[in-house]
Amino acid sequence: METLQVIGEGNTAQVVALSHQKVAKLFFAHVTEAAIEHEYVIHQAISNLGLPTPFVYKREMIHGKRAVIYERISGPTLIRQIENKPWRAFPLIMQLAKLHANVHDTKKLSNLPSLHDVIKKKISSVDAINEEEKTMIGLHLKKLSDGNSLCHGDFHPDNVLLSERGPIIIDWTDATMGNRLADVARTLLILKYGGLPDHTSQIRFRTTLYIRKLLASHYVRSYKKGYDFPVKELENWTLPIAAARLSENLPLREKKQLVSFIQQYLKDGKTH
Repeated sequence: METLQVIGEGNTAQVVALSHQKVAKLFFAHVTEAAIEHEYVIHQAISNLGLPTPFVYKREMIHGKRAVIYERISGPTLIRQIENKPWRAFPLIMQLAKLHANVHDTKKLSNLPSLHDVIKKKISSVDAINEEEKTMIGLHLKKLSDGNSLCHGDFHPDNVLLSERGPIIIDWTDATMGNRLADVARTLLILKYGGLPDHTSQIRFRTTLYIRKLLASHYVRSYKKGYDFPVKELENWTLPIAAARLSENLPLREKKQLVSFIQQYLKDGKTH
């Protein structure tokens, strides 16, 4: 049996190289058939919108595993480029913001899940906050407008590849229809806290946090150049988005930062 070159791995699948033109996402046994079909259908629909995304070919079985075949994109992720060339961090973050705004301005897809519904479901499964806090967050969420923009659902520098033909957006599995500022809020929180390492010195941790917050602020300013909005509206979305993110498998330090943010937000009475 031919050995496949593994080029990436996440919680749901391995990504293997099939050729210079194609990769396969091999799903683990715990992933449901419905989830795989959802990913395939979503990526097909997104690739037909004209956005810079990998082409999706087909579903098939590879070495006894369920797979989706995608176009192979060569190039570093945007986050890797920032790490390799930190002096280019601000221009790259500006590029990220412009790309995100283009997603939100594109054609709508009626068959996508509601962002509001997805957030509510995620918050209900969180165990890092108590039921009273969940209720307060739920009431806050009800006050926020639905919106009808295409939202990526997990837009951050690790999901943008810098290819020869320009930036390519990957991983559309969590795409929804909803308020674009909710999507912006998630990107903002990931830029600030996403993947914070558990094992590092306190000084290095605080330095990293400071730099992250600078990049996040630059991202918001850059996004506002293409789509102006009241900053308060974005702030209103950070509470439910932070709570929903706690439903994911996060590093302990990131989880603590999000819980602290949520509890302080509720303590300050910003939901009223």
